[in-house]
Amino acid sequence: MVEIVVAIGLWAILAGSGTILILGSLRTNRLADEQGTATHFAAEGIDAVGALRKQGWATPLLATSCTSGCGLATSAGTWAFSGSNNVYGKYTRQVFVNPVNRDGSGNVVTSGGSSDPDTYKVESRVTWSRGVPPITNTASLVSYLTNYARSIITTLTGGLIVYGDGTTTPKTRSYDRTANTFSTEGSTLVGASGVSFKMETSPTKNEAVAGYITAAGLLQIMCFDGTTWTNDFSVTVGGTGTTRRFDISYETNSGDAIVLYSTNAPTTNELAYRTKLGSSACGAANWSAATNLDPIRTTGTVQWIKMARDARSAQNLITAIWADSNSDLSAMVWSGTAWGNEPTAALATTLEVVAAAQDIDGFDVTYESSSGDVMIMFALAVGANGTNGVRYATCTGGTSGCTWSGVLTPPTLSDDATNLDISSNPNSDEIVFASIGNAGSDMQRCYWSGTAFTCAANVDTSCATPVAGSKLVATGWTISGATTRSIIVYNDSAATNIGWYACTTSTCTVQADFATTPALNATQRWYKVESDPVSKDQLMFTVSSSTASLFAKRLIMTSTPVFTWSNADGGAALETTLPQLINSPFYFTYWKQ
Repeated sequence: MVEIVVAIGLWAILAGSGTILILGSLRTNRLADEQGTATHFAAEGIDAVGALRKQGWATPLLATSCTSGCGLATSAGTWAFSGSNNVYGKYTRQVFVNPVNRDGSGNVVTSGGSSDPDTYKVESRVTWSRGVPPITNTASLVSYLTNYARSIITTLTGGLIVYGDGTTTPKTRSYDRTANTFSTEGSTLVGASGVSFKMETSPTKNEAVAGYITAAGLLQIMCFDGTTWTNDFSVTVGGTGTTRRFDISYETNSGDAIVLYSTNAPTTNELAYRTKLGSSACGAANWSAATNLDPIRTTGTVQWIKMARDARSAQNLITAIWADSNSDLSAMVWSGTAWGNEPTAALATTLEVVAAAQDIDGFDVTYESSSGDVMIMFALAVGANGTNGVRYATCTGGTSGCTWSGVLTPPTLSDDATNLDISSNPNSDEIVFASIGNAGSDMQRCYWSGTAFTCAANVDTSCATPVAGSKLVATGWTISGATTRSIIVYNDSAATNIGWYACTTSTCTVQADFATTPALNATQRWYKVESDPVSKDQLMFTVSSSTASLFAKRLIMTSTPVFTWSNADGGAALETTLPQLINSPFYFTYWKQ
């Protein structure tokens, strides 16, 4: 009996210990599963705030309102802060965004030091309860977000503008987006008196390529490495500078630069181009030799050229369109190594003019930002007051062998389009279009959803009348958090301020005019809008007036949205002796990093 009692006791002890071990193991496994789920939930929060950072550092996406915790939500395919937390089953997540201080050596410190406006600490914290009585568990991930574009581009914090002043040395100013100011005027290099300008900045490094045409038809290409300008090459393209017989673009992925220009010759080899590797520095020796290009659909002398690059990160595609002295319009796609895929017929053979072939900028090209499809819009001479002169063509597929649509007509428009402009939403396939015709001085607009146009005619019937060489309408985009608006800026009749619309998809609302300082001259000639690719909540509007003056005005939008215009030029002309007022007598662009 004693032996039996002892055996039973030992069995009870062993069984109890085994049960405790099994239950402990189950609890440990369960806690590990819960910890894994919570960690994944927290990681999503870190990734979401990282995506918000990419929408623009200067926007209120990283506002200090999240120091006490925020939730996250998606709207129109993008992340935004929403509420105070997120709940997933028994898990609750809060995201905390706090400013960071650094000491004199640049180290992050928890106390003392000075605030670093280019760094935020992000914590994604997940809590949940388990057991009886309940025990609160926590999983937390921490990351630091930096304004890496600013740290890379030390003094190049915004953009760059070039322009002529009637001397043999074109002038330049840098733009600081943080201070919203332009630098004092500086010189590029002695060459010639430029009258028509274009400039592009590299998507991969601190470099800009600028070009200008003289009144004698000479094209001069300059390169800027962030510190020094070089004269890289020049070539005769013909004309008198009242048309722009060249364009400049960069491949998005490689950073290779390309200049496409007119050879000032009809019939054959009407175009030529030169390239520079993205890995090469500025300098004449780093450009390829000229290669002729003989488009089949072009027989006249090329007088206008425009290029657009595919902004998708892995792509090197560029589409070029050009118009010749016969008012023909054609196009080709650059694959990254060669030009090809010209449409099977000219896109147009009777382009709109004021008095002579190509005396206006009556066509434009852009890429859809997500699909990589090409959109070309242009004006035909058949347009009149009451007759739709707008046409478009697409090249779909997102490759160099994309499929051309043929020439199509956007719906419900009813006027000519002497001046026109299109631009793409950098986050989607949306495109905005606006035009003003000289037959009735009417403005019309269109919204492209990625698949179809929604258009409106006669949205303003008392605009300034376009003349030869003018451009009195321009478009762009502002994005702040989940809020997106397309912007149309245009010259209302005899206006000395800025007339503009803000649009949500196809619904546009006329806004109160911005009264500039100083007031613009009643006669304005060249409009340009450039959307900021880094701080997407803002854009720059530059304009020439009949006093040979150049002005720059910034528009910034909050997520509410609230719009604020300001005098980026400081309330004074950046230049008062432009050598001409029409056909791009200046060019402003942002640094793309």
